[in-house]
Amino acid sequence: MKMNYLPKNRLKHPYFRRILILVIIFISTAVIFSFLDTFIISIITPIWRVKNIITIGTDIPSIPQEQIQENILRELVGRKQKTNIIIASVLTRPPQTPYDVILIDAGSNESIIVGSEVSLPEGPILGVVSQVFSKSAKVKLFSASGENTNAILERNNMPVILIGVGGGNFKLTLPRDIVIEKGDRILSSDITSRHLATVGEISVEPTDSFQEVLAKSPINIFTLRFVFVTP
Repeated sequence: MKMNYLPKNRLKHPYFRRILILVIIFISTAVIFSFLDTFIISIITPIWRVKNIITIGTDIPSIPQEQIQENILRELVGRKQKTNIIIASVLTRPPQTPYDVILIDAGSNESIIVGSEVSLPEGPILGVVSQVFSKSAKVKLFSASGENTNAILERNNMPVILIGVGGGNFKLTLPRDIVIEKGDRILSSDITSRHLATVGEISVEPTDSFQEVLAKSPINIFTLRFVFVTP
């Protein structure tokens, strides 16, 4: 039987030449693409860094109210409790409820008790729980008519008494020589010093020894949607 053998000089054989050409093309392509990748990265990286510097250098905007509410809704899904704070949804609010009272959807089942503090997600304090049910609770706002609340005038750290007049509003009386301006903050008298009210109108007559100050809640109580409760 006659057998065919490959020539001794295999490099001259067409089959090996084709393989050699394919290997050279493959290696060349890999080298070219590696070079292009390095080249493109070298161009893009400075642009990316400049973009980040510009972004970081700009003023960081405050968190939109919509984002705050979205985060709260996520927490409400499992009624999560963090750092002894419970997130509650406001079921009813003025003018549906009289006398600056709101009804929330968390109660004794969530360890809420009478006297639990109620505040805004943004920080300001609103009032305290006045009545508790298993799955809901009533909250009496500090701005309820006739409600007296010890507070501090931030401008000069002067103790004052806020008197609720309803509708998220307060009044207080100060000696006429006490400096106070519209927009001044009034804080809670406890160690947390949370925002209670903002100074609005100031009324004083030349013959008066005192000045009457009107203040308002830091939020519109008629549009409340969520609150934080500290049991």
